[in-house]
Amino acid sequence: MNDSATAPTREQAGLGVVGRLLPVWIILAMAVGLLLGKFWPQVGKALEPGIPLGLFVMIYPAMTKLELGQVRSAARDWKAAAIVIFFNYAFNPFLLYLFGWIFLRDHPDLWTGLVLLGVAPCIAMVLVWTDLAKGNGPLGIVLMAWNSLIQMATTPFFIWLILGTRVSVNIRLVAQSVVLYLGLPLWAGALSRRWMLRAKGQAWFETKALPILDDIQLTALMLTLVVMFALQGDVILQRPELIWLMATPLVLFFFVLFFGVLLVSRKVGFCYADSATTSFHCTGRNFELAIAIALTAFASRPMVVVSTVIGPLIEVPLMLTIVYLAKKLEWRLFGTNTAGACSIQEERARG
Repeated sequence: MNDSATAPTREQAGLGVVGRLLPVWIILAMAVGLLLGKFWPQVGKALEPGIPLGLFVMIYPAMTKLELGQVRSAARDWKAAAIVIFFNYAFNPFLLYLFGWIFLRDHPDLWTGLVLLGVAPCIAMVLVWTDLAKGNGPLGIVLMAWNSLIQMATTPFFIWLILGTRVSVNIRLVAQSVVLYLGLPLWAGALSRRWMLRAKGQAWFETKALPILDDIQLTALMLTLVVMFALQGDVILQRPELIWLMATPLVLFFFVLFFGVLLVSRKVGFCYADSATTSFHCTGRNFELAIAIALTAFASRPMVVVSTVIGPLIEVPLMLTIVYLAKKLEWRLFGTNTAGACSIQEERARG
């Protein structure tokens, strides 16, 4: 293959206007949310029931890009599943515990909240990160299914092992997340994709529909970020030190883990799309489950609950930043700018 086929062009290597300014949108969304929480807290509370809808709108565009046959093929990729299972269930909880010991051992309630954030992998927004980073969507669905099943058994075990507290996982909460953030978006995406392809054709779908859906996805994500910060604006502004205390171990965790898994995936021969997908499914945390456990098992320790609520406020902008960096590093680490496709790297391997 000649070099011109894989050399980065301005169009390939660059991001769109929204993508290039992603850090700016993150900061603006956080600032607007904090202002709303400070001066108009009733706005955030009124919009809180819309968060599940916002998550659905974020995930739906990713599902329209999938061909269901690809999901069946991805189910046979045992290497990606093995990496995700190892990191999520034999490494991550202990890594966050270690970072908590280093940075939060003088704040035991925050340390406990940090552990709760570490014991269960994300099974909702991780599909959004995968899609924004141009990862392998079908593989992401398979990995999410694995995580949904395994965490129901492992979460109580890790909380008992690390914290010495016996808890039960609300299976209904996990099942609800799988239905709302996997089943329904997948069904809606498959139906609308089929209708658009039949009615308008492949060219219209790729050039007209997908750009609009991408804008909708990112807009929904930013609006959800505004609501999340508005809901906790008072806590953040009154106790800003909590953000800094939680931020240090979480920033280290997300960056060390994501880019560590990315390099491991690259080492075993994955292309960028598969590596990014595997890394996100090892890195994202199930903060909904962490908050639910904190509210029930640690109700007498309010700072534990506060720490689990602060977690996603740090995680969401961090993951968006990681999406931005991953796309920027694709050419340097993998030699491709393929918008998620693995064909170029596979051809190189065969050559």
